[in-house]
Amino acid sequence: MSHARKLRVLVLLIALCSLFMIAYEGNFLLVADRGVRLPNYMPPDIVISSNELNLGGLTRSVKKKSKLGRVLSSLGNDKESASKFQKKQKSLLCGTKWQEDYIKLHDDILNKRRPPKYLVYFCGGKKYGCGGYGNRLGAITSLFYLAVLTGRAFLIDWNTTAPIGDYLQPKNIQWNFPFSKLSHLKRNYHYWGKGDHELIYKDSQRSPVNFNLFRDWVEGTDPESYLDSPVEVVTSLWYFAPSFRQHKFAERLANEFGVKMRGHRYSLVGCAFDFLFEKIPAFEKTLSLARESLHFKPGVPRIGIHIRMGDASSFHPGSLDQRTSNSKSFFTCAKKLEKAILRSNSNFSQGDIKWFLATDNVDVKQHALRTYPNKVVSLSVKVEHINFYEPSFEGMQGVLLDHFLLSECDFLVLSDSSFSKTALGMNFHSLEHSTFGEKCKYIT
Repeated sequence: MSHARKLRVLVLLIALCSLFMIAYEGNFLLVADRGVRLPNYMPPDIVISSNELNLGGLTRSVKKKSKLGRVLSSLGNDKESASKFQKKQKSLLCGTKWQEDYIKLHDDILNKRRPPKYLVYFCGGKKYGCGGYGNRLGAITSLFYLAVLTGRAFLIDWNTTAPIGDYLQPKNIQWNFPFSKLSHLKRNYHYWGKGDHELIYKDSQRSPVNFNLFRDWVEGTDPESYLDSPVEVVTSLWYFAPSFRQHKFAERLANEFGVKMRGHRYSLVGCAFDFLFEKIPAFEKTLSLARESLHFKPGVPRIGIHIRMGDASSFHPGSLDQRTSNSKSFFTCAKKLEKAILRSNSNFSQGDIKWFLATDNVDVKQHALRTYPNKVVSLSVKVEHINFYEPSFEGMQGVLLDHFLLSECDFLVLSDSSFSKTALGMNFHSLEHSTFGEKCKYIT
């Protein structure tokens, strides 16, 4: 072969390699001899086998583990403690730059070193549209971030029969600054949610039945222009904090709110909670005693189950709110998840893994304890839904205990409920750590 011909062949080979590299880096992998087009992204437990490539086939790899498998197999094997991992997660997901600046701004406003600008979360209890605990926690999270974005001091006015201050206290900012001290300032009232609010006129409400309509309104509204009074008082049912990550009016500051990570839609709840609250000593002791009563083994994964039956079956027989139609499916799902844990990590035995159950239905709880006596653990708490009743001290405490202990579980089998979703976010769990009980993603 002549030198010129060798050179042409070499150039041709280089060109073919370049085309292959471009195709590989793009959205598709091209297989020239068969014209097969395969997506560049595939689930991590699927690979292309060399034997089946000519047929355009896919096969499951026995070597690579799925994301869930990697999470499961790492349990009990981490070199770092869970607390160190959580600290890293918090730093990554919540950001580290904006907190100090906001603490100073908040203190300056309260002490009149800056013009008065307040955003107040208001919950007056029954008939004020606050919703249940999950609704309230999601709304507090969202309004807190809105206050940061708009340079307002965030306050919480939650003083019902069981005020939140009986269990939680301020951590970094004085969110319990007396609302009465703002009486001389002009204020606007808003209600963002479904239903009615006794203090707010209909034309002041943002109450679409479809949350997507509300989210579109939030993302398309300039908050600085809309919130134009020294004191803005908002009652809300919605968790809309993730909207700020793509908010066209707040993009610069929103970029400081940590990294947007796939599967962490609800982790902003954990960020806000960690910044705003710490448990009062009496409640911390009660939570510790409740945790000890469940006899969890250290280092063993816990499965949390939350079954929200709905108001129709639990509180208001005439209500149309039926959240769960098949509560037994949650326990079937927990069985599948437990098998996946045991397959992925031989360090655990079946008897060590416990299922923590939180539910709004006493009958469901009693049935589970009878059916799975060596597996299900639960608290003997007073069941109250604070959306419909002015809660007792014991009822509110039971809600908080269930929520904290559910959030501490490693994997969650959840209802389509704000209580479930906020518990998922409290300890920065990703969606990989959860599934809906009636749409279980685990297979046996």
